[in-house]
Amino acid sequence: MSTIGNNARLLSNDVQAKWLIEDFPFRIQLASVFPFYPVAGDALRYTTTPVLQPGVTIGFEEGIVEDTKMPNDASRVFSFAEIATQFRVSYKAQDIFSSNVNDQVSVQMALAIRELLYKFWTLFESGDSANTGEFDGLHRLVDSSRVLDLGFNPLTLEALEQGKELVRTNDGRGTVLFTNSIGKRAIHAAHWTRGLTPQYTDMIFPCPRNENQGERVLTVDGAPVYVNDLNQNLSGSPDTPDGEPVPENPLASDSTGIGTNIWFFSMGENNLHGMTPAALDTGLFVTRSTMLPDGSTLVYHVTMPASIALGSASSLAVIKNAVIPAHRGPLIDFDIQGA
Repeated sequence: MSTIGNNARLLSNDVQAKWLIEDFPFRIQLASVFPFYPVAGDALRYTTTPVLQPGVTIGFEEGIVEDTKMPNDASRVFSFAEIATQFRVSYKAQDIFSSNVNDQVSVQMALAIRELLYKFWTLFESGDSANTGEFDGLHRLVDSSRVLDLGFNPLTLEALEQGKELVRTNDGRGTVLFTNSIGKRAIHAAHWTRGLTPQYTDMIFPCPRNENQGERVLTVDGAPVYVNDLNQNLSGSPDTPDGEPVPENPLASDSTGIGTNIWFFSMGENNLHGMTPAALDTGLFVTRSTMLPDGSTLVYHVTMPASIALGSASSLAVIKNAVIPAHRGPLIDFDIQGA
């Protein structure tokens, strides 16, 4: 690792680069659309009701049967976790490199925030087992009645449709799919085994040039599919040279025997959403700086106090332990067939 002085010179050299570039970034596609809401206090509590019964018809001169609405006894409580990282900047570098192209703090801040997002999206599915209750991931939030376990069998189109239908809030509309690269390949192969072409739609996303750009996005029955490399990350990114590649097929002889998961959920208030302290308003990150006693170095602490919460239990469902289908049939071109 470079000394703090050498690091300062590298960060300030506009001939090499104007920014720090990550060689092997993880894809966290859902981050651009996942909503966060401010929460006053130390937790968010949702009070829900049992299954509502339909109203009754009445005849002439008949009384109306009482059906006072009662909440479930136990509220669901969602608490904050705090994710943190830090970096150092030479105090001298702030002075002598102040006229150079790169600011010593901001050039590191972007990647510090990226590190916090990596941890958040790792916890998004798995949760925080070290600090139970601070960050309940999808595995803890999903109701057992909304779990479709394929038991390491190939993914089918019927299973995809069933998983999507398990999301009932907002009449099942506005559902999204969330999975890793293996899950996306499994969705593709589920179409190919039936001789069908996977469906795509045009969506607009922010791009690195601070503009919006159209992208073709995989969809299932109209629901977009978002890929997250940190979702069910078995042993690091497939692009990491120093790490073990994620097995192409969870049932392969050299695999760990772990199937892939495909999540279905509706996002927004009273559904699945993120939480941030009300004091931050719409912000997600807190930055503090302290100087070492000798005055040589500034230490920056960057934190992300956040979590996720689930309103209605029917906002979230999952297909677990799905395997990529192995056999493929001839593709059907819908434009030619007129289907």
